[in-house]
Amino acid sequence: MTVSEGSTDTTICSGCGMSAAKQMVCGGCGVVQPLTREVDYFTTFALPRSLVIDLEDLQQRYYALSRQLHPDLLHDRSPAEQTAGLRATALVTRAYRTIKDPVQRGLYWLSLHGESLGRDNERVPPELAATVFEVQEKLEDLRAVRDGGAANGVRSEVEAVRGELGCRMDDVTRRLHDNFATTDRNAAGGTGQPNDLAETKAILSELHYLKTLVRDVDKELEAA
Repeated sequence: MTVSEGSTDTTICSGCGMSAAKQMVCGGCGVVQPLTREVDYFTTFALPRSLVIDLEDLQQRYYALSRQLHPDLLHDRSPAEQTAGLRATALVTRAYRTIKDPVQRGLYWLSLHGESLGRDNERVPPELAATVFEVQEKLEDLRAVRDGGAANGVRSEVEAVRGELGCRMDDVTRRLHDNFATTDRNAAGGTGQPNDLAETKAILSELHYLKTLVRDVDKELEAA
């Protein structure tokens, strides 16, 4: 994931000569500003780098920018501005898809702080070790009996495991939202600590691993 998409921190609009600092589209003449420096997905929507997001507000900002950048409005503009419009549209779309999803938002936020799940995500989180062993065992049982026509009992057990995984994902997701609120609050108060970042990373790793388990279970249930 890259954040080097260019920036809207243009001082003077290329169209009207007025100040267009941090505007993707000039508020004076409507000219699309070139993306010339680094910008992050939060800046794209003129939002602070916060983990807690008002999704309705985000959607409104997305629709507003999309309308301003619509090709029908730029068809008679210069080739340079049309190209800038296409680049800006691609950036807006990627930014929206990332920020609206809490997990992707968290992962992107980590990247802005020079962190990623990386190797940590290759290891089973200690709190999931027993769950991973149980799931793998049940899936092996399901594969073993799948072709023998006697999978009903095992299937019900796997379905029960799937339900438990879903509940656990809901619980971890709630923990993630609580962590987001706490991290933002600490940052706003100037008391942000490295352990806030570490906790965010740990919860995201756990949630990512749970999603992988759910995917594996769903795949085997579909094949059964």
